[in-house]
Amino acid sequence: MSDSSLKPPASNKPLRPPQVVALSGSPGGLQLPVTAPQKLNSSTNGTSSASGSATGNPRNKCALKPGYSLMSWIRLCNSGADLSGTGGRTVPVSRSELAVHNKVDDAWMAIRGRVFNVTRYMDFHPGGVDELMRGVGRDATQLFDEVHAWVNYPQLLGKCYIGPLKENASKPSKDPISPEITATIPTPTEILPRFDWIQQRSELTLIFYTRNFANPGVVVRRQKTQQLEVRILIAQQWHTFDFQLTENVEWPPKAVKVGAETGKIELVLGKEEPAPWPTYGTHTTRKLDSLSVQEERYIYEVIHREDFNHDSFELGLRSAKRDLVMLLPVGFHINIEVPLDGELIQRSYTPVNQTYLNLDTNSDSVCFLIKRYTNGPVSSHLHQLRVGSSVQLSPPRGGFLLSELSAHRNILLLAAGSGLTPILSLIQPILRRNSNRIESLHLFYFNKTPADIWLKVKLEELHLQDERFSCTHLLSQAEEKPERISLELLTSLFREKQPDRCTYVAICGPSGFNTAAVDILTQLGVKPNQMHVFRG
Repeated sequence: MSDSSLKPPASNKPLRPPQVVALSGSPGGLQLPVTAPQKLNSSTNGTSSASGSATGNPRNKCALKPGYSLMSWIRLCNSGADLSGTGGRTVPVSRSELAVHNKVDDAWMAIRGRVFNVTRYMDFHPGGVDELMRGVGRDATQLFDEVHAWVNYPQLLGKCYIGPLKENASKPSKDPISPEITATIPTPTEILPRFDWIQQRSELTLIFYTRNFANPGVVVRRQKTQQLEVRILIAQQWHTFDFQLTENVEWPPKAVKVGAETGKIELVLGKEEPAPWPTYGTHTTRKLDSLSVQEERYIYEVIHREDFNHDSFELGLRSAKRDLVMLLPVGFHINIEVPLDGELIQRSYTPVNQTYLNLDTNSDSVCFLIKRYTNGPVSSHLHQLRVGSSVQLSPPRGGFLLSELSAHRNILLLAAGSGLTPILSLIQPILRRNSNRIESLHLFYFNKTPADIWLKVKLEELHLQDERFSCTHLLSQAEEKPERISLELLTSLFREKQPDRCTYVAICGPSGFNTAAVDILTQLGVKPNQMHVFRG
């Protein structure tokens, strides 16, 4: 594929990457920019700009140039113009070919395995040419996830699609928040789930075996009283089991259990008529295209909504049709999508185990602890919902590898504000680990004031239950001794030849906090494969 064959037309300046809302009535659900991110603050004082991770912070909008509104982009997409530069063909693109198209007037970008020609989109993107050019000529998935993973890019850039990205052999990649850090991307080994079953007189248990620390997720959908679809997510690949059961089963399931360490999944179903079955029935297996699954949406209804503190609230959801159960891999998040003024907007949130919130819900429920922002359209809308209201959820999203922690016995968790939610999902799997048992698990939890602290009593109870876990609260607006993340604060945990020296760090907070944390840890000799930054 030569440069000349796919050379796109020249373009002028762009703007900076925004948060987006889907414009109802527009072709393909195109997304409307509503806000633009602030620059990352690389200082180490913990003060941060707005972030698209677990915090849900609002962003500031930049003005578009006259004639380059979203509606203008929609008209251009519908004009028949060849925005991809391929003449309507779908052409696979190698990484070396992608790297050639790295100029303002010849700009290609790969996101989650898809290559787009973003040259003509430059003037319509409220983000700034420099920001957009950071992702041009390369796989920009990590950079995209850092800034605004909730954007429905396949619809927004659908007319710019060139073709799939052809993967090359393993090679170093740059960390998006610390460009000087390199990490090796291993060639993944596919894990194929194995199936088995057991029964009691009143119960049927479907069992799926993956691998130790495979960190699977599962989505179970009831088709009919004897038909189930079980989807298992392992390392971004969806494996589907379609079951035709011998007899009818009750819904929702009695339990859905996922062993974080063993990778074992158990789906416990009540039989409508208690009796031994000669067999479970039959099933077929298939793989699903991960990109297609990520575009699906599940309708959930509100079953609980209650204020938690002065600016946060609890939210409990379950499948509106009572036909679906979803359990996320450890450290993953989902997008919540809500209608607002005739449009659809979405944000990413990490569910919280119901035991942290003292909620009594069924296996088909999912619970959240959400911070409400005055200028946050999604959090404000969710806060006003009543029981019975509907929202849409995405399938699980994320790239956390639980296996990375298996070799580490002294682990540090750094959380700021609502960035606590993905960190919470790690605590129990780490403490319950049997192989290479954990020795110490430190949580440094940063907030502004005591009133902002989430789940203080629950965290204290965890320490009383297991002394290997400790939580230190740090307040940036404390009257006597304000504390922020700093080199001095963390140095003692990383002293050389110290037996309990921390060797792995998980981080989640606003983008400035994340950047400061990585900068400090790098100074302390922590390698890229010894840290993970959660982003929305």
